[in-house]
Amino acid sequence: MALKRSTVFDFANVAFLAILGFVVAYPFLYTVSISISNPRAVALGEVLLLPKGLDVTGYRQVIQSPRIWMSYKNTVLYSAVGTVVRVLLLMITSYPLSRAKFPGRTFFTFLIGFTMLFGGGLVPTFLVVRGLGLIDTIWAIVIPGALSAYNIIIVRTFFQTTIHPSLEESAMLDGANDLHILIRVVLPLSAPIVAVMSLFTAVGIWNDYFTPMLYLKSDWKYPLTMILRDIVIMAQGREFLGLQELQFQRIPPQSVQAATLIISMIPIMLVYPFIQKYFVKGIMIGAIKG
Repeated sequence: MALKRSTVFDFANVAFLAILGFVVAYPFLYTVSISISNPRAVALGEVLLLPKGLDVTGYRQVIQSPRIWMSYKNTVLYSAVGTVVRVLLLMITSYPLSRAKFPGRTFFTFLIGFTMLFGGGLVPTFLVVRGLGLIDTIWAIVIPGALSAYNIIIVRTFFQTTIHPSLEESAMLDGANDLHILIRVVLPLSAPIVAVMSLFTAVGIWNDYFTPMLYLKSDWKYPLTMILRDIVIMAQGREFLGLQELQFQRIPPQSVQAATLIISMIPIMLVYPFIQKYFVKGIMIGAIKG
């Protein structure tokens, strides 16, 4: 009887996970199919899961567009600079809070946690960014969201549960100061959490369109997400892709949107397999311990 119940549970579990996996994978498969299907089939709504007729016109138009490559370069620049700055600030902030001997540790932890409950709001943040002269610069993308209270708590927990105080004491006996301990002892032992935070940060900046929409005025500084937004708005999509009116009408907007989406996902898809082991380890350590 127990064996039968176990078999029924396993079957139900596998079926549920299979359905869940399909629901998660369907949007990606659908986007790929739209991007390589015949434009007529796409325009008539005949593509549901598998592609109908092989046509890469959408990819050709995206690749030939100078605006796309300019925005691609901007996105890579914003993501790279933003990830380095944010992860560096995150480590510098989280490490002192993880040490019991740090003066005011409880007070500063309370202040950081308080920001998770109450924020200044959109308008005050915009006024601060404008007052600092950051409008229409890369720093308007990088600085306003440079520190996340949630990420600080995760990294602090990782340091508390992973970096034993005896390692610091040994380094101090050798003459190392706090900065040397952080750079030469703590960070080399924190590859999992650094990988996790770097991936979260890079993906967040890569997919963000609201922040650039607020703070960037020059279209040549737009990231890829802003170009995608303008492609969705048909009147501007033709201008951003450099297509003529007749040529734009022959290409369904869904094909161009899907092709741009697939091209925009390629860097993240290429990077993730190399840091997957660190990603899984960092998530488990930060979630289970502490």
